Amino acid sequence: MPRRLAPLWAATLAALLAGCTSASAVKPLPTPISNARTASDSPTATPAPSAAASPTPTPSSLDPLFVPALSAIQMVGPRLGWAVGSHAIFATSDGAHWTKQFASTEEFVGVDFISTTTGWVVGARSLLGTSDGGRSWHQLGEADRPIRSVHFVSPSQGWGIAGGTDPQAIHGWLVPRDGATLVTTRDGGATWTTLEGPPNPQTVCFSDSMQGWVGTQEDGVYLYQNIAQGQSWSKALQRPDQPAAELEPATLIQCAGPRSLWVLFLGGGAAMSHSPYIAYATTDGSSWRAVLNEPMTMHQSGVPAGPDSYPPSFSVVDPSDAVFVGDGPATNVAQCVIASNGGASLRRTGAIQNATETFAAAFVSVTTGWVLTRNGGGDYVINATTDGGYHWSQQLAVPPTSAG
Repeated sequence: MPRRLAPLWAATLAALLAGCTSASAVKPLPTPISNARTASDSPTATPAPSAAASPTPTPSSLDPLFVPALSAIQMVGPRLGWAVGSHAIFATSDGAHWTKQFASTEEFVGVDFISTTTGWVVGARSLLGTSDGGRSWHQLGEADRPIRSVHFVSPSQGWGIAGGTDPQAIHGWLVPRDGATLVTTRDGGATWTTLEGPPNPQTVCFSDSMQGWVGTQEDGVYLYQNIAQGQSWSKALQRPDQPAAELEPATLIQCAGPRSLWVLFLGGGAAMSHSPYIAYATTDGSSWRAVLNEPMTMHQSGVPAGPDSYPPSFSVVDPSDAVFVGDGPATNVAQCVIASNGGASLRRTGAIQNATETFAAAFVSVTTGWVLTRNGGGDYVINATTDGGYHWSQQLAVPPTSAG
């Protein structure tokens, strides 16, 4: 949750805690890496800005309250990647230098590439697609209500979350509070069909056309299996707490391969510079491990502490490994924690200094990754590491005025 929204919930959660006696792409398809993709044909130059007309969104009460200038990131291997945010799409072809690839009046909130050429960018009121690595972008169709996030397994087949109330940009996803629907496309996003599924879906990812996952508002995570062309949903993981509805619980998920998933449950509100979260992982779709949490507010005995007191950005590398970075308003640094062996082992490395907040992360291995942050001066920054988070370098800084 952006920290600018935290004060709205601080009083509510403080009151709840007072009554107690104890006191956060993108994805691995078809290769199992989440906010990263392998690439053997990266272009030698960053694609030039497109001449296509920028979509002009219509303001609506269904729009997110806040979209940062850098909101989501996905890397296709160690060189090629895209970062999106308020009014712009940025691209890199060497993993170090970024240029503005597309400018718009739209608020971009998500990015999803399945190869070096084919990808999609989700805006608050529009969906864009490219088949040439972002040299040109074209506007695609929408469901009956605005699409919040997408996850594709091929150039034609994908799934998404559409509609819902009070959407918030959270660690690379636009997450609706409730009332959203699950949608699917078989023509690359030109048209969308509503699917039956769990109530109040917030995030979705599929390992292939026969198996997928949906994270819901309060009930946790559901597994979808298309058995002999039948449709079957079953609850796979119940969140361990029952947060009050006004605290806006959220479930963020990243696929890591067949029957492998990483989950981050957020409790929503914040008090005393703490906001509840807990992460889980599975490699077989049935047995789950609690990986890390915020110990003061989540109260899960025996679960190791996460990077800091606010929900971190995270990026799944493979079924066994994921990286969590951030977030602590009291420290103003983004701590890095590497989870290995399916979450059984945690290694705390370094930190991004002068990082008041993180927005998304993309790691192609446990050593090489990128994190979107905001610094103390208000700039939105792409930070990178090549040694597992021990050291970080700034690659791009976008002034807050550039966000509109």
